[in-house]
Amino acid sequence: MKSPPCWRTPCLLKSKSTVLQQQFNKVGKVETGSVALPAIMRPGAGGPESFQMGSMPQAKQHITTGQMHRGHMPPLTSAQQALTGTINSSMQAVQAAQASLDDFDTLPPLGTDAASQAWRKNKMDESKHEIHSQVDAITAGTASMVNLTAGDPAETDYTAVGCAVTTISSNLTEMSKGVKLLAALMEDEGGNGQQLLGAAKNLACAVSDMLKTAQPANTEVRPRPLRRGERGQASGELLSHIGETDTDPQFQDMLMQLAKAVANAAAALVLKAKNVAQKAEDSAQQNRVIAAATQCALSTSQLVACTRVVAPTISSPVCQEQLIEAGKLVAKSVEGCVEASQGATGDEALLKQVGVAATGVTQALNELLQHIKQYASGGHPIGRHGEATDRILDVTDNIFSSMGDAGEMVRQARILAQATSDLVNAIKMDAEGESDLENSRKLLSAAKLLADATAKMVEAAKGAAANPDSEEQQQKLREAAEGLRMATNAAAQNAIKKRLVNKLENAAKQAAAAATQTIAAAQHAASSNRNQAAQQQLVQSCKVVAEQIPQLVQGVRGSQSQPDSPSAQLALISASQNFLQPGAKMVTASKATVPTIGDQASAMQLSQCAKNLASALAELRTASQKAQEACGPLEIDNALSMVRDLEKDMKEAKVSAEEGKLKPLPGETLEKCCQDLGTSTKAVSSAIAQLLSEATQGNENYTGMAARDVAQALKSLASAARGVAATTDDAAARGAMLDCAGDVMDKSGNLIEETKRAIAKPGDAESQQRLAQVAKAVSQALNRCVNCLPGQRDVDNAIRTVGEASKALLADSFPSSGRSFQEVQSQLNEVAAGLNQSANEVVQASRGTTQDLARATSKFGQDFSNFLEAGVDMAGTSQSKEDQTQVVSNLKTISMSSSKLLLAAKALSTDPSSPNLKNQLAAAARAVTDSINQLITMCTQQAPGQKECDNALRELESVRGMLENPTEAVSELSYFDCIDSVMENSKILGESMAGISHNAKNSNLPEFGDSALEESVQMMKEAVDDLGATLAEAASAAGAVGGMVDSINDAINKMEDAHTLEPEGTFVDYQTTMVKTAKAIAVTVQEMVTKSNTNPDDLGGLANQLTNEFGNLADEAKYAAVTAENDEIGSHIKKQVGELGFSCTGLVTKAGALQCSPNDSFTKKELIESARKVSEKVSHVLASLQAGNRGTQACITAASAVSGIIADLDTTIMFATAGTLNRENAETFADHRECILKTAKALVEDTKLLVSGAGASQEKLAQAAQSSVTTITKLADVVKLGAASLGAEDPETQVVLINAVKDVAKALGNLISATKAAAGKPHDDPSMLQLKNSAKVMVTNVTSLLKTVKAVEDEATKGTRALEATIEHIKQELAVFSSSEPPAKTTTPEEFIRMTKGITMATAKAVAAGNSCRQEDIIATANLSRRAIADMLHSCKEAAYHPEVNRDVQMRALRYGNECATGYLGLLEHVLVIIQKPTHDLKQQLANYSKRVAGSVTELIQAAEAMKGTEWVDPEDPTVIAENELLGAAAAIEAAAKKLEQLRPRTKPKEADESLNFEEQILEAAKSIAAATSALVKAASAAQRELVAQGKVGAIPANAVDDGQWSQGLISAARMVAAATNNLCEAANSAVQGHASEEKLISSAKQVAASTAQLLVACKVKADQDSQTMKRLQVRLCYGFLSAAGNAVKRASDNLVKAAQKAAFDAQDDQAVVVKSKMVGGIAQIIAAQEEMLRKERELDEARKKLAMIRQQQYKFLPSELREDSQEQ
Repeated sequence: MKSPPCWRTPCLLKSKSTVLQQQFNKVGKVETGSVALPAIMRPGAGGPESFQMGSMPQAKQHITTGQMHRGHMPPLTSAQQALTGTINSSMQAVQAAQASLDDFDTLPPLGTDAASQAWRKNKMDESKHEIHSQVDAITAGTASMVNLTAGDPAETDYTAVGCAVTTISSNLTEMSKGVKLLAALMEDEGGNGQQLLGAAKNLACAVSDMLKTAQPANTEVRPRPLRRGERGQASGELLSHIGETDTDPQFQDMLMQLAKAVANAAAALVLKAKNVAQKAEDSAQQNRVIAAATQCALSTSQLVACTRVVAPTISSPVCQEQLIEAGKLVAKSVEGCVEASQGATGDEALLKQVGVAATGVTQALNELLQHIKQYASGGHPIGRHGEATDRILDVTDNIFSSMGDAGEMVRQARILAQATSDLVNAIKMDAEGESDLENSRKLLSAAKLLADATAKMVEAAKGAAANPDSEEQQQKLREAAEGLRMATNAAAQNAIKKRLVNKLENAAKQAAAAATQTIAAAQHAASSNRNQAAQQQLVQSCKVVAEQIPQLVQGVRGSQSQPDSPSAQLALISASQNFLQPGAKMVTASKATVPTIGDQASAMQLSQCAKNLASALAELRTASQKAQEACGPLEIDNALSMVRDLEKDMKEAKVSAEEGKLKPLPGETLEKCCQDLGTSTKAVSSAIAQLLSEATQGNENYTGMAARDVAQALKSLASAARGVAATTDDAAARGAMLDCAGDVMDKSGNLIEETKRAIAKPGDAESQQRLAQVAKAVSQALNRCVNCLPGQRDVDNAIRTVGEASKALLADSFPSSGRSFQEVQSQLNEVAAGLNQSANEVVQASRGTTQDLARATSKFGQDFSNFLEAGVDMAGTSQSKEDQTQVVSNLKTISMSSSKLLLAAKALSTDPSSPNLKNQLAAAARAVTDSINQLITMCTQQAPGQKECDNALRELESVRGMLENPTEAVSELSYFDCIDSVMENSKILGESMAGISHNAKNSNLPEFGDSALEESVQMMKEAVDDLGATLAEAASAAGAVGGMVDSINDAINKMEDAHTLEPEGTFVDYQTTMVKTAKAIAVTVQEMVTKSNTNPDDLGGLANQLTNEFGNLADEAKYAAVTAENDEIGSHIKKQVGELGFSCTGLVTKAGALQCSPNDSFTKKELIESARKVSEKVSHVLASLQAGNRGTQACITAASAVSGIIADLDTTIMFATAGTLNRENAETFADHRECILKTAKALVEDTKLLVSGAGASQEKLAQAAQSSVTTITKLADVVKLGAASLGAEDPETQVVLINAVKDVAKALGNLISATKAAAGKPHDDPSMLQLKNSAKVMVTNVTSLLKTVKAVEDEATKGTRALEATIEHIKQELAVFSSSEPPAKTTTPEEFIRMTKGITMATAKAVAAGNSCRQEDIIATANLSRRAIADMLHSCKEAAYHPEVNRDVQMRALRYGNECATGYLGLLEHVLVIIQKPTHDLKQQLANYSKRVAGSVTELIQAAEAMKGTEWVDPEDPTVIAENELLGAAAAIEAAAKKLEQLRPRTKPKEADESLNFEEQILEAAKSIAAATSALVKAASAAQRELVAQGKVGAIPANAVDDGQWSQGLISAARMVAAATNNLCEAANSAVQGHASEEKLISSAKQVAASTAQLLVACKVKADQDSQTMKRLQVRLCYGFLSAAGNAVKRASDNLVKAAQKAAFDAQDDQAVVVKSKMVGGIAQIIAAQEEMLRKERELDEARKKLAMIRQQQYKFLPSELREDSQEQ
């Protein structure tokens, strides 16, 4: 229920006010009770009275202040509670600041030289500026609170109020620091700092009182401090104490008078409204009038209070903005009062009175606002004719901005002509009144100049008016206006220039103030920022801006104190321009940080401050540009003046130093000043180089800017030099530093003077020569200055020590010392270790203090002398002259490396932050270590194994420094790349330690004790295991996931921001790459789902892989969008990629969460859901790419399918080679011949369609690509069946046939790629030529297949046909090898050498076949040659393109690879000739061909060794560990099989046939494969043991390379079988659970088949065909109906593949759709499909909501201890 109204009526006269306000309770309830209250006796107005009959007592009075009627107060809202918290924390901050103002700061002792005085003055100026800006913010915040808390509490924006409170408290906190420092400086200069502290305390006390009364729970409608505005008085008092009352008192008085005038006018309006309310008959209208009048009175009272608050700081734009806002509220309330009156009565007289009163309020308010705007626009004009010049300045700006609008330009020209005419008349009047004839003449001359310029401008305006479309006429008018502006400036005594400089001063002040506010807001928001990376970036940008603010403030103060000084004006312009870039970066960082701040008030404060700073920077940029144009080219003179002043300062500092009065400035230390000197020296050198470059070109403007940069750099150098001198204890060093710095200033001044002369004579050779000489003198002076630094002298002494000691190496002979070689060697080793240690200490000391560097370099010099002495003794002890010469040469190398090390350390000590110098120092240190190693190795080469151990120890010692100081990056690897590298190298380390133990045992060396070594190896392995575990834990840290999320977001942002790209490829190129990357993402996501169930620890690496893959996708997407057919397709691609990125961030986040909690089932479900979303988004990306070019997309898909076919054929070839490709039933090749020929001919027709499709539509191209894939799939299948029908007893013929169809498939893949590249291109495009060539190759290979099919059963010609096909294949491979296209991957030189060994075997086979001419030998040769040459060419190119291989070695390897293949091709062609016409002479020539091939192979091996350089080590023979690897692989397979057994227990075994459902087929087939491969690997192990026992394979590492190659192949094959089987088990597990696709299962099964075939081949290479083990290998693995082991695995794999494919195909068949061919029917079909899709989506959403509701209801009934949220809390 509503309570009766309550009235409040204070009087609104002058400073007091009466407010008539009706209030109602927001919340009310019925209460029952007695209305009778106990009697209260109150005294009368005149005190106690006696009651008498017949008389009335005096009236009883009771005064109640505050709110008369409170009713039932509602509870605080969440916004009010947040404000309460903000106010409480702010009050604590204010109280802490108030408590800190009890005493001022303690200043360090300061000197009396110019630098100390300048520091003191600058600090005072900076402190005053900061305090002023902070007081401005406090008053603006107070005024904002006044404005925001005026109305109904329910409508108050409490977040904005909290922002104002935060602004007040944060600025007051920062202000207290500045006040303490300023008070200390004032006391130091004889001022009264205590008064300043008192004024600051008063302001803090007033703020504290205001915050107390501003609590939302306070029942007073308008808190007293907010009504009266006491803040204004306190802030004005504080500003007066620091001398910053820059506002005219008269202006403030006028401001208050105008505000009171508004209040008086509003009081009159309220009275008129009261009359209307009394006459109103409708109570509702009456109440409305009363409420409107009350609001008008309140807003006016608020305006007066706001005026009082901001009056002392009205110069601040934010304060002006608050006052204007208060005025707007008054205007709004006046309008509401008038509208309410008009609705309440129709009495014209009353309404007229209300209108007149409202007009009065409006007029008074306009006068107030106009008064504010006058001040905001810059105050009063400058100079005698300032008003006219200001008008001319504004009008010319309008003309400049109106270019293109001739009418507007002409209109502005008329105004300009009138203004200049007025100015001319005013100047003439001044001339007539001038008594001095000279001055009168000057005035008349200026008036004439101005009149002439006006006449020219008028003529130009006429031309523009007559020809409004002529750009030339508009340009003439602009030039005339510029001339008139210059004439006005000259005539009005630089008034325009002064005006522009004045505007720049104001803009600079406001920019500095806004930056100060932003920094304070950023510091206050740090505690509630959720993103520490963004906060750190913001803090860094704030630091840079904070360093620029003092220069800007000093520039403003200097310009204000010296208004006619060009130097001061240029300093202000320079400071302003330097401030713009860091200010803009801080704005960007602030805006980026705002969304991550949890506290809304702090976020709003930072957002507002950033907005104000951006506006201030825009004003500053405009003002600085205009001021620079007006001030003209004075930089060179100003720079020269600055340098000469710096020279004087250095002389004064020298005098102070001699008198003992030179003191360091606050914050200066020796290390800091030394670093500053080194940095500034580089800056001076760079600036001088720029100055010389500009002077040579003769550009005065740019030369002036370069001179200004030189002067600024010299200023920093002078400051650093003075700091070094002030912090140095050595008097001599102090004087030397100041003398050298003064000399630098002198020489630099001469350089600037010479530059000025050179500009006057551009191109003068003599001037340029003098300029170069002076610049050289400056460079020498800089070097002398740097050499004066502490520590540098010690480095120079060490360098001299090295040079003096090295003179001993110039002797002609080196006599023996008489000691034994062992003694000399021992001493050399000892001093070498000492020198190496000293080198490392120098590296460390270069990053430390100057004292550290001095000690380290002195020690290095002494150690080098000792080392060189021992080295000379070693040279004298050498047995031969050659050895002696080599020792001396190595000593000279060490001397040179040592000198370079000292020079690098010297350079780095002066500039520690330079990354190049760090790299140079590290390289120099490595060079010293390497040169020492080389000498020691040469001297100790007689001791086997000793040099390797010593080298390793020294290498370990050299990297100790990096391990002790892990703060700097030593490579460009990412976090997870580093983890992978450490894990990989840790494994190598463990294996190496095991090798040490093994070799030591075999060598029987006494120093390698068995027990000690074994214990050391065990300890090392344990340490490596601990390291691996630690890194695995670190990989799952949340911070790493956060970095991945940031990387994905950065990739999305870069993709969206790419507007000016210049793509190098076509859409097809980027489309192809994106499809591959998108599919890779899908595979990675599927792997993450699998690992989430099996091994969550692997999710970190997979998440990093996903991040990198998406980064590549986003990078390609921006180019694909640019090259798309239209913008719509490009935008759609970027949109889909962006959505994919957001889904990836969710998946990465879930992966990190699951790593931290691997057993959390909810997180695992969320990860699976996120993975599903990512997979869905991948399909969308692929669909968007397909929309771009459907034909090319079909080509991409077709190429991928063909690649799969080729891989499948490779697997089949391996089975055929192993003799396990058996025929089905009793079929023969004749049963398949016709089908092969028919399918091949159909493929030729598809080829024609494919070639023609490149120039046709995308639809036809897509059809052709799909048709060709279908045909090649069928052809591959029928050829495989035909090859199998030949029988396993003829494996070579099987391989020939399969190779033939493989060549066709490869040619088709190339043809599809060429078609894709040529699609849509003109006929003369190079890609069309490539298409034609690919088509020719395709036809050639199909023809070769047909010939092979026809000759495959002809025993007389099948060998010849196979050799012809091999020759053609080698030619095609050679063409690919000779192309400039780099390979898809790289390989190692070791792998390259292994591949070359196959050439030797193939050559021997070819020679033997040429001599025998047997068809069987020819076929074997053809197959072996094809494989050997292809492997060699591939590995050669992959090794040559390795990033660590230099260009010369690369070209060498490619050349000899080409020669080897060409030579071998010649050998095969000669064999072909011999087969056709065998003669003895032709057979004799085979030896020459084989020698040519052998020579090429030798060159190839040497090239491979050159790829490794000096680090080449011949690969070890791994035969001895083959059996262990095989048994380990078998154990891994058995463990994987156990995983499958745990999936679904069964009571009896089943066979994988079609009677089972899909999941059962998967499990049974996978178990069969696992069992088969386990037995297969165990049999291979037995075969290996049998071969060792037979002596065919050596049992020790000293065996031949061939045995090692075989063993390595066997080991790798076993590993591949184990890995493939494990992947198959995981895929089967995931497929049964619904987490993996059929495609992954198919791929895993095929990989098992391929790896099994490789293992069979590896076992068959050495084994006897009659071996029992070999037979067992082929018969042991069976299900009861299969006989061969390899065939068993293949059959099991095929069963699994067929089951998965059938399930996939069945799913696809179920979704077959018949598309209507008619237009209308097709459209209707599309509409119906879309309708069904939308209906399904809606049903899905409803189902999800229903499921969520069910879960929520069930969740409510769970016990509290079972709920995850309660556990987390």
